[in-house]
Amino acid sequence: MHETSLVIAMCTQIEEMVKAQNAQKVVSITVRVGEFSGVEEEAFSFAFEVYKKEHPLFKEAVLKLEKVPALKRCLNCGEEFSYFQQRVCPRCQKEEIIYTGGEELEIAKLELLVED
Repeated sequence: MHETSLVIAMCTQIEEMVKAQNAQKVVSITVRVGEFSGVEEEAFSFAFEVYKKEHPLFKEAVLKLEKVPALKRCLNCGEEFSYFQQRVCPRCQKEEIIYTGGEELEIAKLELLVED
C-alpha cells in the first residue's frame, strides 16, 4: 500500500509549512487526486487517519479529496474532453491529441490555526 508512504511524505511537507507559519495545528487539507494517479482514495484516507492519531499537529485535521478527471486536449482546435471519450476530437474530428489531466496528486489547499 504505497498510499501510506504518500501520506507520510505529504504530512512531512505540511509540517515544514506549519513551522514556517508558526501555526499550532492543521485544520484541514484538500488534496487533488487524479484518476490516473494510481492513488486509491480510500487507502489514502485510511492512511491519513492512522497517521494523525500519532501526530498531534494533525489530530483534528480534516482531509478532503478532490477527484481530477483524466482529460485530453485537441492540438488542432483546443477542445478539452474526457480521456474515456472517442479517440478523435469531438469538435473537429482530428487525432492530434495530448493528455492534460488525471495524474495529479497535490495539496490544493491547507488551512492552519495560527494564534497570536
